[in-house]
Amino acid sequence: MDSPFEFTPDLNELLLNNKLAKFGDSVVNFIYNAAVCNATKELQGVKVWDQCLAQACRDSPLRKYVGSRKNAGDLGDAVEAFIAFIYLRNPINITEMISILTKSITINKHLLEPNERELCSKAFTVLLNELCKNLGITE
Repeated sequence: MDSPFEFTPDLNELLLNNKLAKFGDSVVNFIYNAAVCNATKELQGVKVWDQCLAQACRDSPLRKYVGSRKNAGDLGDAVEAFIAFIYLRNPINITEMISILTKSITINKHLLEPNERELCSKAFTVLLNELCKNLGITE
């Protein structure tokens, strides 16, 4: 993949794209921290855990496209590649992604202190389900 703007992969190929995953890591961390800041009015700078993204992937329509990959790192990379592709192609802009995460985090804010990983996983599940719905990706 030379340019993501000229690349129209099938979904299986997109989820395996390491370059997109590396770029997506930054996007995922940014949108999550921006959403937490919006929901709590406090600055935070956490790295999103692969286990959270892996669980969100398993709980979304993307699960049928990741094949037999079961490693949390691989599933996290698949989510990062997917979100990077969405960001670069802009069918749903970054502000909308942050808004979706913010709404989920606000609803589940009681989990922030005792189990932020569960909160993170729930928020990304909501985001992935919404992105898949908007793109016509079904289970």
